[in-house]
Amino acid sequence: MRLSSNSLKKLIKGACYFESERGYLTAFRFGKNQLDLIRKDSYNEIWRNRAYFTGGIRLEFKTDAEHISFDYKLYIGDCSLDKRSKTLDVWVDGVLYSVISIEKMKGSVSISLPKCKKHISIYLPNYYQLSIKNFTLNGKYKSVKDKGKRVLVIGDSITNGFGSLFSSGSYFNELQRLTGYNMLNQGIGGYRCEPDDIMLVDGFMPDKIITFLGTNWYNRPDAYDYEKATIDYYKKLTELYKGKQILAISPLWRDDDVDRERFDWCHAIVKRECEKYDNITFVDGYSLVPCVEECFCDKIHPNEYGCLLLAQNLYKIIKKIKF
Repeated sequence: MRLSSNSLKKLIKGACYFESERGYLTAFRFGKNQLDLIRKDSYNEIWRNRAYFTGGIRLEFKTDAEHISFDYKLYIGDCSLDKRSKTLDVWVDGVLYSVISIEKMKGSVSISLPKCKKHISIYLPNYYQLSIKNFTLNGKYKSVKDKGKRVLVIGDSITNGFGSLFSSGSYFNELQRLTGYNMLNQGIGGYRCEPDDIMLVDGFMPDKIITFLGTNWYNRPDAYDYEKATIDYYKKLTELYKGKQILAISPLWRDDDVDRERFDWCHAIVKRECEKYDNITFVDGYSLVPCVEECFCDKIHPNEYGCLLLAQNLYKIIKKIKF
């Protein structure tokens, strides 16, 4: 059975907007109104490329099929052709079943599955964009309804999914599995607090919001007013999402020739601004991942173990404050 684009859309989670071209369906983590801004010539080109990446998007459904196949087209953006975050991960009944490395810009995927009724999740690449065509399965299938709260997660490359070698191992995907929430990943590699970018998301009105910003541009006072941007960002966010509960995470530990005094000052700015608002719960990033190099792939981004700890510790806080 070959699924139409409309049928395929019903299986996709973590997206709020779709586009089709020459039979290929592309899912986006940003609403049409946001993409209208992102696609302007004046917008940061690197952020634009990374906004198209499919980190946090997955296909999820129930099926008795023993075989799935589809054609794909990969969009690279400005990233190098390495294997990090460029996998398709297949989960069966909540357990990682297969990790497929995507090696070519265009090709086909064939997946063999156990002979039983099962719950399937297929995670798309984190730091690349993958479009799908001719999605086919040899059995019956049923879409899975979204469960739990709708949570908008705003962040940078760590939220986008860079760091884990396989896509489903990002902290965002780990956290989604732990909570069961309907989560939208709006992490962009290299992103910072940008008040002018804040807008309601077409196709996704969140119940809760998580922000995880502040590590990028922390040491560039000549080009970016960190304090003013942070002040304006949380002021506008709380005005736009009036009364919505927000969980604000300060930057994680980093050790890439970091200016420790300046970085600690940035932490203090985020903490000070977030604590001004009754609907914001501040979380110290240092408390989520151990401040040791072994938990990071490059002294900035958590590796697979760091991502797991980040998600688990954040989940404990979410349960404690009933977020």
